[in-house]
Amino acid sequence: MKTLNAVYAWLDPFLIYFYRLPENSLTGFFLGTFFLCFLCVLLGEITIILVYRINKNYYRKLKKETVRMHNLSVKAILAKDKESYRVCNRQANEAFGRYFFAQFGLGASSLWPLPFALGWMSQRFHNVSIDILFTFPGIGNTMSYVPLFILSYILTRIIFGKLKPRLPWVYRFDFRREKDNETGDGDEKMVSWTEVERHGGFPDR
Repeated sequence: MKTLNAVYAWLDPFLIYFYRLPENSLTGFFLGTFFLCFLCVLLGEITIILVYRINKNYYRKLKKETVRMHNLSVKAILAKDKESYRVCNRQANEAFGRYFFAQFGLGASSLWPLPFALGWMSQRFHNVSIDILFTFPGIGNTMSYVPLFILSYILTRIIFGKLKPRLPWVYRFDFRREKDNETGDGDEKMVSWTEVERHGGFPDR
């Protein structure tokens, strides 16, 4: 805890600068919170890129296993081999589950800056409440820094996502572009039932 407070104290002059930049305190609060959210989004993007690159081979392995077992289950059903289909389909679902949760964990890794940002805000704004235009059940017509920060973070992430293609220094390292190409040229491609119907059987690959 002492180490964390020391980090907050070290960052405080930098983070509070944007809150104090405008003369109007309300404008300053929203400007500073937006900048803080931008830092969280940027740190999250950097983290997710690093985590993906470190585990890239593992993600690709899971995806290849999912595709392989799915295709085997398709072949089994075409051969009317129900037992093989059940086995392959179960293994395909298990592989997909592992891949899905691996991707979910990857996305969640971008959220680690949020509790630290809220921890710093709690030291600065724990007694601050902002008047809002509408009355919400259970909240009233004022909000603390917590929901305002969360709403600002969501808005900042949406804006950042829209601007990312215009930022080459960020877009070129976007893990989602690499993730779309996880399957290499020599890897097996997933066969859909539409392809089966179009080819009158399992298509040649």
